[in-house]
Amino acid sequence: MRALMERGWLFAERRRRLERKIALYNEPLSRAEIERIQVERFNRIWAYCLTQVPFYRSWRKEHGLPSGISRPSDLHYFPMLDKQLLISRSAEVFARASPKQVYSTGGSTGQPTRFPRGRSESTDRWANNYLGRAWRGIRPFEPQVLVWGHSHLFGDGMASRVARLKRDVTDRLVNITRLNAYDLSDPALRSHYEAIRSRQPVLLVGYTSAIFKVARYIERNGLDLGDMSRLRAVILTAETASDADIALIERVFGASAVIEYGAAETGLMAMSRAQARPIQVIWGSFICLVDPDGSLAVTTLDDRLFPLVNYAIGDQIEPTDVVDGNVLEIRSILGRQQEIVQVGSASGILDLSPILPVHILKTLPGIVGVQFRQERPDALHINVQADHELDLEAVHRYFVRELRKDHPDLSADSITFHQVADQTRTRAGKHALFVS
Repeated sequence: MRALMERGWLFAERRRRLERKIALYNEPLSRAEIERIQVERFNRIWAYCLTQVPFYRSWRKEHGLPSGISRPSDLHYFPMLDKQLLISRSAEVFARASPKQVYSTGGSTGQPTRFPRGRSESTDRWANNYLGRAWRGIRPFEPQVLVWGHSHLFGDGMASRVARLKRDVTDRLVNITRLNAYDLSDPALRSHYEAIRSRQPVLLVGYTSAIFKVARYIERNGLDLGDMSRLRAVILTAETASDADIALIERVFGASAVIEYGAAETGLMAMSRAQARPIQVIWGSFICLVDPDGSLAVTTLDDRLFPLVNYAIGDQIEPTDVVDGNVLEIRSILGRQQEIVQVGSASGILDLSPILPVHILKTLPGIVGVQFRQERPDALHINVQADHELDLEAVHRYFVRELRKDHPDLSADSITFHQVADQTRTRAGKHALFVS
């Protein structure tokens, strides 16, 4: 079977698409050349929208939209799409689509949103995933270990057993060893360590929080991973990665940490290239526009049954390569727009990105997870998970001292701590940064 794969008999069209993408991104293109490609691809997609997609035909008439653009920043003048709008107009959105073929958001922070999915769209998604891996010299079907979940979404009964069997067969076909990201107890972490050591993968992929906990367990117990010389990358996905996460993971596994950024409705949109940061936008498949406040809007450029045009993804970012709002590189994903933490200070309420508090706390030995509960604008409660009993007064003193380096008028009594045995998860199994 492996020989057939290497000869290209399996997934031949996906392989051809991948090779074309690799060649495109290896070209030394200027920003002007990249934007020309983006404009050409958008205008082709937009022509399809105006002739084949009922929602966009109506959308154009309602807002007097042009028949094309001359530069990516022109998309700033298109009205913003968001999940609530698409839900409210789902009859138009699904006018030419099967309600059974969908992308669906998890709905962990609200009502799930469904997006039409074409039968052939998985080809470009697969090629984008392996484009980022190719930047680390990783080829399709090389052995990888995936610390993941979603098994709970299969449900129960015969349909569940069939779905699980299909996934197991697919995993074996593409050379994946799947480890349970939902169980991160000490016995499970030991089992995960042993699986990684025996498998000696080329690639390790998983939720940032899960990979971090595996790495912390290995380091804390002084475990020997053996020969990990084949490991070329550790991909951190689905959750924000702090500098502390990256430093520990690279130290333990001896391989580069790679940040993936994407969403259920878009697929992979950006990925680390030369190093963990910044992450490069897959600009041949997406136009990513950022507002002055960091809010990100995405336009899809690959063939889709229902393209997304100036769609508010719901995240805030810190761009590093941006002209007229068109982002080609991202320093950090700051998270959901509503995800800020608030603490009291002598001058009033401080609004903070949660990344800084997480980074401060994860530099403390033993802390493996952080979650926030905003009790009032001037009262932040922080749950911390650790591999030993913490002195919470010492944690509080350290945290306040470090946070005051950036915010000297911070009110220490606006922050409280509690140690938890486990962390709350979203329906999709991700680490929930905010709890109620």
